[in-house]
Amino acid sequence: MPSYVTDANLNSYQLAFCGGVAGVVSRFVISPLDVVKIRMQLQTHRTHFKFKGETPPHVKYSRVMPALKTILREEGIRGLYKGNLPAEYLYLSYSAVEFWAYKELETLLEKLDSNQILPRTSKTFLAGMMAGTAATSATYPFDLLRTRFAIQGEHKHYTGMAQAIRHIYRQEGLRGLYQGLWPTVVQIMPYMGLLFTGYDAIAGAFKVLRDEQILPASYKPTHDMISGALSGILSKTAIYPFDVVRKRMQVQGPYLSDYIVPAPKIQTSGQMTLWSCFKNIVQQEGARSLYKGLMPSLIKVAPANAVTFLVFEESKKILLWWKEDEG
Repeated sequence: MPSYVTDANLNSYQLAFCGGVAGVVSRFVISPLDVVKIRMQLQTHRTHFKFKGETPPHVKYSRVMPALKTILREEGIRGLYKGNLPAEYLYLSYSAVEFWAYKELETLLEKLDSNQILPRTSKTFLAGMMAGTAATSATYPFDLLRTRFAIQGEHKHYTGMAQAIRHIYRQEGLRGLYQGLWPTVVQIMPYMGLLFTGYDAIAGAFKVLRDEQILPASYKPTHDMISGALSGILSKTAIYPFDVVRKRMQVQGPYLSDYIVPAPKIQTSGQMTLWSCFKNIVQQEGARSLYKGLMPSLIKVAPANAVTFLVFEESKKILLWWKEDEG
């Protein structure tokens, strides 16, 4: 039985098209918040769970709105869209691969579980987890480039996509394009599993209420947006520390500290592992620092997933209408 995400009348390539469209639209909407989140994540001041006076004067990006104003004032509107081109490539390819893989994996799991032994939530979680892993591995260099572009200051170390890829490959080798892949995969597996499971459960509940005419069918787009926003918030909060570690690992390596704002005080000789990076952040900056940038991330993830699933569902509707009209 297809989940709420998929449709028996659409194949995996058609769902990949819907996912790609949704990814592009979603990325453009949330780009400024993504830049703020990355800048906050890469600040290395010590944070505390209890409020201790005013924010230290050396902390440049402390809250969302002041950070947006600072970037806008110092770097202009283009500063809020730094890294947007590689990010658009990332969201386009990532979402296309993700929804294609989800459909394929869901079909495979249904065949393997022909007796319906596994509960639907387990299969949705597994399909989402594996689809996220496949999409992440396939598109990771775009994610790394998005981060590198987003943290540049006035001195432009990277001037374009091709130049950035050549520079990273020359200075850091092929491995440089995959800095932080392991913590990303560790993060994305539970995140995407929880995201698809949460969306399927919440959107499915709305569908039941619509079918029973408790809620009007005309509000389906709103229900899809609410389902996407809530599932995104819950899953992002659960795995957020891995996102901070991933960003720190992405800006490791030589030749970076003079070109990024702010320059994170992290190990640059040799390669820091996932767990040593965790330990380093907790020891030097405090445990709460694993949640730096959480607020802009949640402010970002809610509309991002709301828009993604809304556009995805509307794209599905258009394709189904087109197929019926052709038939």
